[in-house]
Order: sequence, then C-alpha cells, then structure tokens
Amino acid sequence: MNSERVKQHRPARGTAGNRRRGPMAQAVRNMGIMLDTAARVVFLGRDGVGL
Repeated sequence: MNSERVKQHRPARGTAGNRRRGPMAQAVRNMGIMLDTAARVVFLGRDGVGL
C-alpha cells in the first residue's frame, strides 16, 4: 500500500478563484495604479526618498 500524499494543483492566482474583472473595472484599476505611481514619483522622487 502506497502512503504518499497526492498533491492538489491550485491556480497560481490569489484566493479569489476564477473571478475575472470586466474590461471597464480593469481599466479603472489600471488608471488608479498609474495615478498612484505618478503621485509617489512627484512626492517622493524617483528614488522613493522624500525631499
């Protein structure tokens, strides 16, 4: 009798499973990420260090 465990393969994504965002929600999310990045560069500089 073989007592090895059988590995279960899970998707590499997060815990949300197979949930996908719609195109509009994805565009809004991407815009938010870009604005956040731009604000960090403006306020912290390219090196991420304050003035």
